[in-house]
Amino acid sequence: MSSRSKQKGNRFEREVVNTAKSYGIESKRAYASNGLSLGYGEEVDVLLTSKGKDWRVQCKVRKNIAKWIKPNTKEVDLQVVKEDRGKAYAVIPYDDFLELIQDEEDESYEKHEEEASIYSEKIQEFENSNKLIDTLGGK
Repeated sequence: MSSRSKQKGNRFEREVVNTAKSYGIESKRAYASNGLSLGYGEEVDVLLTSKGKDWRVQCKVRKNIAKWIKPNTKEVDLQVVKEDRGKAYAVIPYDDFLELIQDEEDESYEKHEEEASIYSEKIQEFENSNKLIDTLGGK
């Protein structure tokens, strides 16, 4: 049986994948948390594909995260952090990130789905009225 820490990490990776899927974003978890199984480096745990781009994700779950690194979402939308002479990184809630990378096609898909439903209802009404006319005309 794997360690509790490994189990916790696996659960978190599955959560990351399932949350992305709920936004209509293609997502895959690397077999054994090894990105080589997805054709990327070992550090890649999850692959998200959106807007023609692959997002290589490493998932880390800890008991606590330094408070200074987490954005106060009541006050700000994201936290930007940087080490001296280093690269800047944006820290945002995962759901907000998924909304940003969500395919526009997925949003329009819902709109098309609604239009298709209305169209189907109209066709059904038309067919029902024709059946009624055929029934009445046949008597």
